Amino acid sequence: MAIDSSYEVTAIEVIKHFGLNTSGDSYERIARAFKTLNENTALYLPTTLASGEKGILMTQLFGRIVFGESGTVQFKFSEDAAPLVFDLKKNFYSFHLRELSRINGKYGLILLKLWESYRQGDAIVTTINGSTEDWQGWFLGKGRRVSASRFYTSVLKRATEELEEKLNAECTLTSLKHGRKIVAYRLEILDRNKIVN
Repeated sequence: MAIDSSYEVTAIEVIKHFGLNTSGDSYERIARAFKTLNENTALYLPTTLASGEKGILMTQLFGRIVFGESGTVQFKFSEDAAPLVFDLKKNFYSFHLRELSRINGKYGLILLKLWESYRQGDAIVTTINGSTEDWQGWFLGKGRRVSASRFYTSVLKRATEELEEKLNAECTLTSLKHGRKIVAYRLEILDRNKIVN
């Protein structure tokens, strides 16, 4: 995928991807969705003018969208938005709705998010290392802290058990100590769904 590339999909591919019916209404929904996406993606980016003056660039997601009468949709990202789109693809993660729908607890969702952010491609095992401060920050946010034992039982244990039960994962949590004090945790998550028999 190149920043200046044009992309083409057919309405049928979009319909199948989202599990829609192949009715006239579905085609209209696709056109409306692209129209809305194009109109509602105003981007305001910091920029520097040739003179060195700082400014704000006003642009949008798409440079163009073309609907063909045979059901094709061609689109090209705007030259200013394309680098941001490719950065998103490279630096962020996504969830399958079926995974998200299985997780009910907020700590389970936070752990799922951490897992996806640390996972390397299709790796079977993911390792997450962090200080106790890092872990409490990820799960509890800024300023809120609890004792190490309460954090372990009320947060980490609940979150790992939910992933193990609902997503067929195996979690191994190791407490790293300095003397008797826990200073960090290492969590290894084995994705059993990726193990080929």
